[in-house]
Amino acid sequence: MFKDTRVLGVAAFALIGLFIGIAKPFVGLPAQGHFIMATVIAALGFWIFRPGGLPFSAGCSLILAGGLIFGLKYDVVASGFVSSAVWVLIPALYFGFILQKTGLGKRIAYLVLKSFKPSWLSMAFSWFIIGIALSALTPSITVRIAIVMPIALSVVEACKQEYRSKGSAFIALLAWAMCLFPGTGWLTGSLSGPIILGFLPPELKPMATFEAWFQILALPWLLITVIFTVLVYFIMKPKEAIGIPRDTFEKEYADLGPIRREEIIAIIVLVGSLVMFSTERIHHIPTAATALAALFLLIMFKLITVPEISSGINWDVVMFFGVAISLQTIFVASQVSGWIEPILRPSLLSLASNPLIFLLVATFGIMLIRFIDVPWGFSTAALTITVLIPIYTQFGIHPLVSSMAYLIGINFVLLNYQQPFILISEGIMQNRGWAPVHVTLAGVAYIIAAVIALLVSMPYWRMIGVIQ
Repeated sequence: MFKDTRVLGVAAFALIGLFIGIAKPFVGLPAQGHFIMATVIAALGFWIFRPGGLPFSAGCSLILAGGLIFGLKYDVVASGFVSSAVWVLIPALYFGFILQKTGLGKRIAYLVLKSFKPSWLSMAFSWFIIGIALSALTPSITVRIAIVMPIALSVVEACKQEYRSKGSAFIALLAWAMCLFPGTGWLTGSLSGPIILGFLPPELKPMATFEAWFQILALPWLLITVIFTVLVYFIMKPKEAIGIPRDTFEKEYADLGPIRREEIIAIIVLVGSLVMFSTERIHHIPTAATALAALFLLIMFKLITVPEISSGINWDVVMFFGVAISLQTIFVASQVSGWIEPILRPSLLSLASNPLIFLLVATFGIMLIRFIDVPWGFSTAALTITVLIPIYTQFGIHPLVSSMAYLIGINFVLLNYQQPFILISEGIMQNRGWAPVHVTLAGVAYIIAAVIALLVSMPYWRMIGVIQ
């Protein structure tokens, strides 16, 4: 029945796309725009429901083929693949592969866990530190989850917490959240950075440097992380003490053995890359160039071997992100953006005179859309992000401030189907970490944290001059 539901979902999206392509119901939208919208909607059905476990590449191929069939040029439909965002993404995914292959990610996690006396509070703090450390070394959330969630399940078992209980959910959901939230505060800390950079119109891209991203977005994402952690602590923390001996994690760390040559090389290359990313204003070497140079070093020192070039990262994810980034150019070239912008612009510009109201409305609007636009809301971002140009030029709201609404939407979850990283984590833990109600409670905590972060960040953004 579940598989049938997936097929029905794809069929429903395909029928909607077919109706748009044939009936052309949108006044003022050219025929090519209707055809492109129809193609993207049909592809969304494959991305959302993935019948038979189809990869994202199926929907991606449909968009690329449809764009070419309906008259778009190759450099338009494949524009995302020449974006600097993709050439940051590919090396960064290999960074995550190296964290797993060498065991460096696990070593970092157990090093932090063994450094504190076991308690529920120290557990929350440990996940926070682990999240920041792993986010600094790789933007791949999938890799961080692959490293952290098995450890989280081991902690659940060591603490003798019943599977899917509040105590189990406290441990697992905090571990999961620290894989997502902290790294959003800098350009290379999560995949959201390269994606938003890729979506931004050409005239706004130069404003999304590593330094600007950190200056504008590090504070709100630190606030979201801390407030979320505090709320989950009070909502889900077990009443009884943690009940595990202090040497539990020391033994796990000792079992890893002495640090190896591969780990030393990996940490030097990855930390060196982070330093180069954060000092781009001084040396003027683009982030993509630094990432590619780091990949060269990892290959040269044979941490990545010839077979691992193809198997070391998920190329389906690369294709998905390349096509997702291309959507912005595709929508512009097919005049879909030009058609929708006059519809959105009056309402958004009327709100932009009050930046707080504008961000709150935009944020909750994207959250609402996420119930339908499941793959992180990327198609919504691609379709609407050109509106940031008049919002910046007329109201002086920096595009990275406006992007906060998209970033909150990307990390949003209230029901588990909305967040692919929830589903990945459930698979890794074999559905033993939390129950659906805990995901919803965590989602409510996230919404509260996001709203508070926006309220607190407003005076800070005014102070640093990114809101006029």
